[in-house]
Amino acid sequence: MARRRARLAGGVEYLSETRDGRGRWRRFPFYYTLLALAEIPGPRAAREIRYAAPVLERMMKRRGRGDRFDLRRRALADRALARL
Repeated sequence: MARRRARLAGGVEYLSETRDGRGRWRRFPFYYTLLALAEIPGPRAAREIRYAAPVLERMMKRRGRGDRFDLRRRALADRALARL
């Protein structure tokens, strides 16, 4: 169990090294990464969500297409932002 936590923490740390400076991460799909971060407990994952928060807030303000994918993205953004 401790090894799993250490491995997960290492993965989140690596994620912070791949930041692109615009609220996203190089090499990692944005919404899939956000989905994983929303499920990972702890301050490191919350820090990465906080990094992406401006992108999420802009996305929530603009008018979406209203299709099922847009609704899921918005629900995920809402869930991630609720962690902060």
